[in-house]
Amino acid sequence: MAADDPEPFVSTARHDRERREETAQVAALLSCAMGTPAVLHALPRVLPWVRHLSGDEMQQFVQELLAATHATPHRVIAEWRATARILASPALATHLTQPLPDDDHSEVLTP
Repeated sequence: MAADDPEPFVSTARHDRERREETAQVAALLSCAMGTPAVLHALPRVLPWVRHLSGDEMQQFVQELLAATHATPHRVIAEWRATARILASPALATHLTQPLPDDDHSEVLTP
């Protein structure tokens, strides 16, 4: 193998990615096995931003997170983190939850 051959790096990077994916899958399966009450109890220590969510929002987040463990937990976490950031700012939360004006802004076209 030539010194400039990238294969060892690619193999190492692939191996590292596979290990991370396996670790994430095990953590997800453990979370599912523990159930919603245990996850609700532990979550503020793992993801401190959830403290900005209401009890109902926390419950919904955990249900979505556990349901997404076999699909896209990263997307669920990113979406709820954005919600918590909005709720952490009362001015922003107020602004974003105001009703939209009755003005007709015309049809939104599909891209």
